[in-house]
Amino acid sequence: MLLLMLGVLLFALVHLYPCFAQAHRVRLRARLGESRYKGMFSLLLLVAIGCIVAGWRSLYPMPLYFPPSWGPAAVQGLMPLAMILLCSGLGANHFRRWLRHPQLLGVLIWSGAHLLVNAEARSLILFGGLGLWALVSIVWISIRDWGRVARPEASWQGTLTSLGLGLVATVVLIFGGHGWLTGMALR
Repeated sequence: MLLLMLGVLLFALVHLYPCFAQAHRVRLRARLGESRYKGMFSLLLLVAIGCIVAGWRSLYPMPLYFPPSWGPAAVQGLMPLAMILLCSGLGANHFRRWLRHPQLLGVLIWSGAHLLVNAEARSLILFGGLGLWALVSIVWISIRDWGRVARPEASWQGTLTSLGLGLVATVVLIFGGHGWLTGMALR
C-alpha cells in the first residue's frame, strides 16, 4: 500500500510543483537548463508511474464500500467524455476555450467514474488521489490565472480532432487496450 501511496503522492507533487513553487521552478530551470529540467521532471514521473504500477499489482483488492448499482452504466457514459477531454489538452479547440482545463477535468471525470465501479482500498488511493490532484490543480491554476490569461483560440478542426481521438481511444480501451494496459479486460 505504501508504494502505491508514494507513487500517487510523487506524481501529484511533481505536477503541483510548477503551480505552488513558480519562482523556485524558474530558478531551477535557469540553473539546470531547459533539457535537464525536463529530463528530471520526466524521470520523476517515470519513477512515480513505476511505483503506482508496482504498488497496484502488489496489493490484493480489499473492499471498502458497496458501489452503486448504476455505477457500470455511469462509467459507460462518463469514460468517453473523459477520454475526449484528455485528448483535448493540446491544440486550438473549443474544449480548451470553453473549459480552460479539459485534461484535468478529464482526469477528474476518469477518477470519479472508476470509483463508481471499483470499491477497494487500492482504487480509492489511486483514483481518489489522482482525482484530488486534478481538483486542486484546476482550482489553483484558475485562481492564479483569473483575469490574466486570455481564452485560447479555437478551431473546429482541432475540436473534431480531439473528439475523434477521444472516441478512438475509448474504442481501443474497450476492445483490448484496457486489458493490456491494466490487466483488467473490459469485455
